[in-house]
Amino acid sequence: MARAKQYPKKILARVTVDEHQRVTIRAGAAGLSVSRFLIECALTVEVSSNEDRSQRERALREIRRVGNNLNQVAHQLNLQTGIVDLDEVERTLIAVREVLETMGGLWKRR
Repeated sequence: MARAKQYPKKILARVTVDEHQRVTIRAGAAGLSVSRFLIECALTVEVSSNEDRSQRERALREIRRVGNNLNQVAHQLNLQTGIVDLDEVERTLIAVREVLETMGGLWKRR
């Protein structure tokens, strides 16, 4: 008498030769079949939403912009002999801190 299937549904995934090899190696290292490994990963790993990825991209652009501003301030400081606009330095440092805190929050949600 045939036994009832434990897993009545199938999932088809298309992969490259390299991806197949890497997944197979990782499944073996975990002591799982490739199928079980993929299911375990899919059900336990948090995947970023499109909105999260979009926010990270915007934050990275902001970091680049702030970094550019910081470089400009540093360049001006290197050119000057004596007077430093401390307010500009402080505003830039505050902006850097805010962007880094935002980035930290986005990366924690990964």
